[in-house]
Amino acid sequence: MFEIIKSPWEKIFVDQLRGAKKHVYLASPFIKSPTASLISQNIKRGTDFRYINSFKLAHFSNGASDLDALSIFNENRCRQKNVPNLHAKLFIFDDAAIITSGNLTPGGLRNNLEYGILVQDSLVTEIKHDYLSIFNNPDYPKITSNIIDKAKDIISSIPKEKRKKIGVSDKSLFKGIEEINPEDRFDGGTQSVISNLKSWKKDVFECLIKIPADIFTLRQVYSYEKQLSFLHPHNNNIQEKIRQQLQYLRELGLVEFIKPGVYKKLWV
Repeated sequence: MFEIIKSPWEKIFVDQLRGAKKHVYLASPFIKSPTASLISQNIKRGTDFRYINSFKLAHFSNGASDLDALSIFNENRCRQKNVPNLHAKLFIFDDAAIITSGNLTPGGLRNNLEYGILVQDSLVTEIKHDYLSIFNNPDYPKITSNIIDKAKDIISSIPKEKRKKIGVSDKSLFKGIEEINPEDRFDGGTQSVISNLKSWKKDVFECLIKIPADIFTLRQVYSYEKQLSFLHPHNNNIQEKIRQQLQYLRELGLVEFIKPGVYKKLWV
């Protein structure tokens, strides 16, 4: 059975949340704190609760998404994954699924002109299978409390002149502004990142800054092996440490994995 969903669709969403007894699986590139609170207040305790986000520092520094929303989910025992190229908005509640254009934001649920469908038949089994195949893919990192806290530290270190969030007095002119797809690249300044990294993480990030191209290879990072060996003379596994730091920077939303051995910078 299919049902067309039109804006505003918050009540339909909340009704499905309240009715779910086994699992709630959510996928939305952007999320805001009021919506995270709404979900947490209406989901049944003990439900298998999962969320997929497109975790990039740029999304949080420009206000498209809220790091506090992810913290709210973690406090409610939600398992979260980072799928950087996520664009789908998909929400599964036991044997029902909503596929829509709306993100998990007040604009997406109430203000913007969104359109979608509610599915309640055997097709949900296939939708659920697709969701879990993405969620369980080990190539997509978990969104942990440590990653969220580190991202908060970096964003709080952005100089005031580089902050792009819209002032409260101007928000009425830009209803649903969080729905505008932001650039994926963090432009709060590399110093705000460097000042919040230590040891290997900081040293490898500074090597990446020296690479002039936005797309870079693992081999290019390995070219700084001698420099890193000088900084860490007691480590005999420089290349392995480089790969570890690239994984961390990927989890932090500063680096995107393109294909084996190839990465993309997510900062300006």
